Amino acid sequence: MQRILPVISQTLKADEVSRVAFVYSRGGRFAPDTSGRAENRVGQLWEKPLQIWNAEVAAHRHAITGERYSGCPAWYPARLSDGRAVEALFPRQQWPLKLISFKSNTMASASTVIPRLHHLKPSNLVALNPLDGQRYGLAHGDRVRISTPGGQVEAVISLLSGVMPGVIAIEHGYGHREMGAARHTLDGEPMPFAAQIKAGINLNDLGFADPTREVSNTWLDWVSGAAVRQGLPARIERV
Repeated sequence: MQRILPVISQTLKADEVSRVAFVYSRGGRFAPDTSGRAENRVGQLWEKPLQIWNAEVAAHRHAITGERYSGCPAWYPARLSDGRAVEALFPRQQWPLKLISFKSNTMASASTVIPRLHHLKPSNLVALNPLDGQRYGLAHGDRVRISTPGGQVEAVISLLSGVMPGVIAIEHGYGHREMGAARHTLDGEPMPFAAQIKAGINLNDLGFADPTREVSNTWLDWVSGAAVRQGLPARIERV
């Protein structure tokens, strides 16, 4: 605390310094596990009103299919741009797993250039439920090939009960191609680079084009229009 206390004091208000120092000195904020629920309800109640219906959303239609949006929370299956479910073109028999990404506890896109973090975790976690491990004959630490309609990568698999069956979970923040991972020259002078920055795999490299579009384009989320990075159809095999 003595090292960072001067910076905290310069940055925060006087009444905030002691509270922040309290958290730093203990490594975080902690509470009993039982505080999460009270009398069969959540421990921290949300007492403000929630807007369930949004008339502005309900007044609009999808730009491609013309289908009207729901004005209240609704579940949609993963869809392609023409409204068909993804399984219609990529059936579960061929693509039995779904790819998702999750936040890293050590790495982010901006911190991948920090060597000390790579010393802590040289490569990212790629996880599968143990039941799926048995299903595909995989053991913890096996090298596997993960394939999607858009490409394939190789990784070391971890079997974790915290991953839902039917899902491959990839830790985000690894597998960069640039940001110092590749060798470049500027005016004939070599620029600094570190091969460790490209360690691991990047789920973005497994995305694919929407085959229902008339022009080549990335598969976009049917509602938000963002590039799809969750729920990519996939399969896995030991290398």
